[in-house]
Amino acid sequence: MSTPAQRHRDKHRAMQAAEHAAATGQAVGDLAHSLHLQLLALEQDQQRLKALDRIADKVTLKRELLPKYRPYVEQYLAGEKTHQNPLFATLVVWLFDLGEFEQALDWAEVAIAQGQHTPTRMKRDFPHFVADTVLEWAEQQAAEGQAVEPYFSRVFAHVAKDWRLNEKLTAKYFKFAGLLLLRDALGEPRPSAVSDPDVLEQADTLLVKAHEWDPVGAQVKTHRSRIAMRLRALEQD
Repeated sequence: MSTPAQRHRDKHRAMQAAEHAAATGQAVGDLAHSLHLQLLALEQDQQRLKALDRIADKVTLKRELLPKYRPYVEQYLAGEKTHQNPLFATLVVWLFDLGEFEQALDWAEVAIAQGQHTPTRMKRDFPHFVADTVLEWAEQQAAEGQAVEPYFSRVFAHVAKDWRLNEKLTAKYFKFAGLLLLRDALGEPRPSAVSDPDVLEQADTLLVKAHEWDPVGAQVKTHRSRIAMRLRALEQD
């Protein structure tokens, strides 16, 4: 067991090497090969984050810290051996917090394939964390009439095929995908704004799947009724 003096020395070495990596973009020395030392440096920075009250301040600090740890994660990903890597897992979460979705999803897909655990403070596994995060973002974007692609469809493809999410979250994805096809320029799901019967039928199929996954909570009956009304109106034109 290490002594307090050794632990202090290790933390000092870890922080020095981390600062070098942040400045040069290269992980060198002991820290480049020691997950233990990497995590010692991360532990100190996690304490700095914990001391901040405002989410905006936490985001700012994470953005400053990311270059410090990115070289170690990139070196790990370039290697042939895989193992549980808490630093990698933490940076995946940080990337989502920072809104860097493309990099976040690239790394999250690797983390899921490797069976990486989410950081200890999180109760969700990576598929549920990623799906929750992207759906919450997509709902806000769509409500404001903003684009949700390519990130929503990228995650939805996993939800529909290979991520075993709970029924409620799976239903939410199918419902959102269906309503997305119906949204007008203002972001409102409005079947009357859609003139293509194929699009309406595709939306209805997705809503049916949402109901199948969560018959009580999906609440798609009204939307499906409006789609049916719009289809009848188009047939009469």
